[in-house]
Amino acid sequence: MVWLDEYERRARLVPGLLAVFPLAILLSVLSLRQLPTVAYVMSAVVLIGTPVVVADIVRQQGRKAEKTLWASWGGPPTTAWLRLRDLSDNEVQRDLWRKAVARVSGVELLSLRAERANPSRADQAIVTAVGQVRDRTRDTEKFRLLFNENRNYGFARNLYGVRWIGRGISLGGVLVVGTYMAWLSLGRHQDGITAENLFAVASCLALFIYWCVWPSPGRVREAANKYAQQLLQSAVTLRSDGPAAASDPDT
Repeated sequence: MVWLDEYERRARLVPGLLAVFPLAILLSVLSLRQLPTVAYVMSAVVLIGTPVVVADIVRQQGRKAEKTLWASWGGPPTTAWLRLRDLSDNEVQRDLWRKAVARVSGVELLSLRAERANPSRADQAIVTAVGQVRDRTRDTEKFRLLFNENRNYGFARNLYGVRWIGRGISLGGVLVVGTYMAWLSLGRHQDGITAENLFAVASCLALFIYWCVWPSPGRVREAANKYAQQLLQSAVTLRSDGPAAASDPDT
């Protein structure tokens, strides 16, 4: 797909294609693909860059879902893990991450007293510092594990973001094919219960179940935590590789 890079294809396009896949099933079952007009339209849809539009819509829906999820989590995992005012499962690890993030980003993180006095500013400092670290880890070859976790998180988040679209289209596919089968059997006095039609109903139903079961806040959070951990570890790597590491008093 010449319009999209590796991240966009996996994290954005695939969730979108899964959501609209029942439409392809309907075109096949209703024999619409054989119509010249439909064939021309489908070719035009691909040629004018519709995958880019689909990927962008999926991204927007994923971002909306992300804001809601972050609000329920108390912020992005990186922010929550670097706060001093929150309890930590491993304070030694948190201190190591904070020193690395501050050193690599050049942004001073607030002390515990300052955090408690101004929680909003403390979070802004963390977000800014993490953003600087993220900008310094764009090299997908050097930070391949980080790229993979980022892509996995994007896929999980975007899949969750378009879950209602996927549910609606797949359930609509079940109803349309079921109605078509009834119309053939009762209205046209033909055999509507064919292997192709049953397969179409089963496929759309399976997709509907998938959309109801698989995308979940828990799966998104698990992927987000893995990405956050890898990002903070990348800050540690950058700090160790940096020219100032040898003279760092915290080392």
